[in-house]
Amino acid sequence: MLFVREHPGAITFSVALHAVIGAALMLGFDFLPGPRTPPRQTVIQATIVDQAAIDREMQRVAEAERAEVARREREEREQREAADAARREREREAEQLRVQREKAAAEDREREAAAERERQRLAEVQRQREAEERRQAEAERQRRAEDERRQAEARKQAELEAELTRALAAEEERRSAEEAGLLDEYIRAIENQIKRNWIRPPTARPGLVCVINVAQIPSGDVVGRVSFGACNGDEAVKRSIEAAVIKASPLPRPQVPSLFQRNLVITFAPDV
Repeated sequence: MLFVREHPGAITFSVALHAVIGAALMLGFDFLPGPRTPPRQTVIQATIVDQAAIDREMQRVAEAERAEVARREREEREQREAADAARREREREAEQLRVQREKAAAEDREREAAAERERQRLAEVQRQREAEERRQAEAERQRRAEDERRQAEARKQAELEAELTRALAAEEERRSAEEAGLLDEYIRAIENQIKRNWIRPPTARPGLVCVINVAQIPSGDVVGRVSFGACNGDEAVKRSIEAAVIKASPLPRPQVPSLFQRNLVITFAPDV
């Protein structure tokens, strides 16, 4: 038994003590004064007492062992229960920690998703704002372009009308000047100034007549080359007439500005 194996000295001492007591009884020792008991009867009585003591001791040992076993089993059970409870507590805490971590991770993912959705929303708002700004800017540009086009057309129309008015006025002025003979006077003044600057070459015949084309600017300065139309003079005559035109520049200007002609057609007839 477990108690006997764990306490062999106590069991041995108890058995030896009972054996000594039994031997003393068997040898006839009498610890009490009085008449001696016959030996055979004493041996039988000692044997009975010893066996009963042994049985009681053995029962006590067995009960002690059972109690010890029960105590140990109880302790082991309590330890197992405590260990199971601790394990369950650790598992519960681990499960709680796992759930908390998963919840925290889910919350982090949700926050990140919400942040991403917010970034996308803000980006979309920014894109829409920029698109609206571009649309408004384009509309404003088109409006300004249309205004500028209309203003340009208005200015052009006004200029055309003004030009037309000036042209009509100049035409009326010219017509009036022509009726008054001022154009003829203007042309004669140019012809006379050219004649004054002409040096007659030897080859010029009497009755010389040459039609010349002269280009001038408003200041009267002759520009470009002098060209000839019908002319009964030779090349020397033409060169002398051209030299006279250039020497006569700037040509006389008309009394009425509307009579100015950029391209003049002059009949050069020095003998008339």
